[in-house]
Amino acid sequence: MISLLIIVTVATSSTLLTLALATLMNLSEPYDRAFRDLNGAHVWLYFDRTLTERRDIELIESLPDVVQSTGLRHYVTTRANLRDNRVPISLRALPAEMPAVNQLLVREGRYLSPRQTELLASTDLDDLYKLSVGESLGVTRSDGKETELPVIGLAYNPTWDTYRSDQPPYVYVSEETLRELYPDESRWGWTMGLRLANPASVDRVVERIESTLHGDVIDSYTDWRDVKESAVFGAKINFVFLGAFGLFAILATVLVVASSIGSIVLSQFKQIGILKALGFTRRQIVGLYLTEYLILALVGSPIGLAAGIGLSPLPLKSVAVSLNTTFHPPLDVSLIGLVLAIVPGVVVAATLGAAYRGAQANIIKSIAVGPEAPREQPSWGVDLATRLGLPIVLGIGLNDLTTRPLRSVMTGFNLTLGVVGIVFGLVLNNTLDTYRTQPALMGLVHDAMVTRYRASDGKTQHLLSKAQGVEAFYSEALLKAESEEGESFQVRAVEGDLAAFPFKIQRGRFFQPTSYEAIAGRGLLNWLGLEVGDELTVTFDGRSNRSSTWKIVGQYPEPTNEGEVMMVSLPAAARWARQAEPDTYFLKLTDDCRTAELKQYLKKNSSEDLNFTLIQQAIPDDVVYLQFAIFALAAILIVIALINVFNTSLLAMQERTRDIGILKTLGMTPPQVIAMVNTSAGFLGLMAALIGIPLGFALTKAVLASLSQTYGFGRVRVTPNLLYIALLIPLAVVISMAGSVIPGRQAASTSIVSVLRRE
Repeated sequence: MISLLIIVTVATSSTLLTLALATLMNLSEPYDRAFRDLNGAHVWLYFDRTLTERRDIELIESLPDVVQSTGLRHYVTTRANLRDNRVPISLRALPAEMPAVNQLLVREGRYLSPRQTELLASTDLDDLYKLSVGESLGVTRSDGKETELPVIGLAYNPTWDTYRSDQPPYVYVSEETLRELYPDESRWGWTMGLRLANPASVDRVVERIESTLHGDVIDSYTDWRDVKESAVFGAKINFVFLGAFGLFAILATVLVVASSIGSIVLSQFKQIGILKALGFTRRQIVGLYLTEYLILALVGSPIGLAAGIGLSPLPLKSVAVSLNTTFHPPLDVSLIGLVLAIVPGVVVAATLGAAYRGAQANIIKSIAVGPEAPREQPSWGVDLATRLGLPIVLGIGLNDLTTRPLRSVMTGFNLTLGVVGIVFGLVLNNTLDTYRTQPALMGLVHDAMVTRYRASDGKTQHLLSKAQGVEAFYSEALLKAESEEGESFQVRAVEGDLAAFPFKIQRGRFFQPTSYEAIAGRGLLNWLGLEVGDELTVTFDGRSNRSSTWKIVGQYPEPTNEGEVMMVSLPAAARWARQAEPDTYFLKLTDDCRTAELKQYLKKNSSEDLNFTLIQQAIPDDVVYLQFAIFALAAILIVIALINVFNTSLLAMQERTRDIGILKTLGMTPPQVIAMVNTSAGFLGLMAALIGIPLGFALTKAVLASLSQTYGFGRVRVTPNLLYIALLIPLAVVISMAGSVIPGRQAASTSIVSVLRRE
């Protein structure tokens, strides 16, 4: 039974270790494979149409750093009507045949056909609105009217990215269709994708292009590494937690094996003495136990390895799904070697100490006495029970904990790991619930959003001020800024009834309207090496000859672009930016607002130009799935802890068979024997809960703080559910006692006569 449970423990820890290592070794593999198969562009250049000529394009393509090019591509930013929603899109003209560079992965449907008025939608638009092939989009033409275009397919683009830019989802059409919708080619945007000889030289190549060509030809560019960083974000979070729980599982395995082998050696002292009397050397005794447990490890490790390999696609599923593909990590020899070396190695290391102690046993004492008696028999448990008037059976059970203190500590620590795992899951779950109910903590302070396309800013603000159900609103213009060192980022320039919105300032204060003050996300401060109180000089729209200096007076939770965003006053920014007119409006709605009527009012009075969207913010799916994973991992740790309690109790009863026989001779009944065993286990569970709860809370707080700092969100408010935490104390006691039920029953059913005769 003990050998079987040890195999289960070894297999479980091997599974978690395999999952963690497979995730670490393949974090970016799904994206790398998609990028490689689609011959993705390492950089996409977006040109200033007024400054760029066709010979500039040819000059760029002839640079020695450039290996391949998509050629000049055209696009128009417009809007489409999708199920009564006016959504911004970027119409992208594609060649008649699938391009050689930056190919599209057509997930559903087909590629564009020549001389057909149709469109191919990006999977990013599908993620937002759940498109289906066969639907139609009402694309706004240059004259403001709509043309219904059928969706003939959904395609994945390996370099679509909105990081540090404002690119809307792509909709692909033929060059002929783009010309039908927008005959005036001067309105077309110019862009081009490049494959480079050195994929890591994007910044250097862009600098070389800018220094070679006249003026600020490049308006912006997309670096493939930023796209990759966004694609593997979910997998990185999964690895952090898998790695932590994998480490816990390995540690728990050490505790199980160490306590089990220690107890087995003690219970087999008489057999060890006989073996030594028959001629076994110390090395042979050590080798005997090492071989026994190494065999168990070599049986359990491959089982866990196979299970881990089978489950390894799950942590990377979020990345694979975002790439519209499936990914199964390959059978990696190094992965197999690491798991089959680490887990058996840990088992051997845990076995060595106890095996060596057994090998040192005195032959005569071992045969005559059997297990070594403790050097001192403490009676604190009995004394405590006497003072409190408790049954003496409970005192004996408490006393047994200090009979073998190291074993008790290892078992208690194993239980503590399980408690830490449960606390981790509970605190994370409650924290996410808090952020769901208070979206302002994530930087989402509005109830709805309105975007405009053709309607003027003045008309939009007038309509919103008169609209029923709108309590307050503020407007925003999203600007592109560049620091003196050349770092590009986005700036939210806002104006309106800002005081009515519950902005959460994590440090410092909110900026004064019309002043040159700013608040920034933690990610931007980390990236630029700034703190609240520092000043930042930037230029807007690439106007390097006009720079403005802003004092950062606060830090706020910015949920986008890894927190690398700054917020300023729109009137102040408008003095330095060419295009600082707002096109987005954030609304605070009244409790009795009829959103359907409000939406209809805005559409009717704006000639269907204004688009109204309710903010139904949800925690990202990656994090929701992670909740279930953490509870599953915590359950695994609890199972390992149960195995340890079972092993410890069973071996302790085998070791104390003679003592139990004597106690039963003196009148101890079977229920009292069970109560004695359960008391030892229950006390360990109690101590594990009292230690594990604050430890788990501190660990959760540290991990979330580290993640939020890494991804630029800022301080996370960790909120435990005190009721659940309080219920965890009796739960830990019950779980621990559950592990000792079978050993207690076996000890209670022991025959007094056979025990005393045998001993």
